[in-house]
Amino acid sequence: MNIYNVTFIVENEIEKDWVAYIDSEILPELGKNVHQVDLLKVTFEDGVNNVKGTTFSLQFYCKDNDMINWVKEIGHQILLQKLYRKFPKNWVAFASKLEFIKSY
Repeated sequence: MNIYNVTFIVENEIEKDWVAYIDSEILPELGKNVHQVDLLKVTFEDGVNNVKGTTFSLQFYCKDNDMINWVKEIGHQILLQKLYRKFPKNWVAFASKLEFIKSY
């Protein structure tokens, strides 16, 4: 299982509307093409002090390479385009790929 993660920092003035839009408009559409998609709120416990805004993680769980490639090449672009149209400023994002190694 691979997880494609997009981390967002969202300014407080748009946070509620941003979360509602992700939940109602984006997750249902993108979730059809992957095994699972989760929206998580990140709270820093240690090491990061100067983040202005709220941090969120959008995680796409992908069973195979076709799913991860779809997210990287298509889903991620759809996500960003829709967000830029609705919220042209007040947030930033970066992506990472998490590869499952082992559970204990």
